[in-house]
Amino acid sequence: MKEEKTYPLVLVFYLDREMMSNPEITKPFADSVNQMIIEKNFNVMAFFLPTDGEERVDCINPMFATEEQKENIDQLIKDIKKTFDIDTQK
Repeated sequence: MKEEKTYPLVLVFYLDREMMSNPEITKPFADSVNQMIIEKNFNVMAFFLPTDGEERVDCINPMFATEEQKENIDQLIKDIKKTFDIDTQK
């Protein structure tokens, strides 16, 4: 029997670049989001990225993605982790 890979929901928070430069603001926000994910036992990965444009949250649901899109999502996550030196396996 082939085991099906489960993909997490991906939330990408695009936050004001200047605000993100202030860890007194962004760290508590990111910590609270990550804590809620843990407490609710959600299959979610959250990323917090700076933007010079409109602040927004993008949600990517791989359950409705094609196999090619899932590969692109995996690559996007790897690129974000590498670029921002993120270790989500804490």
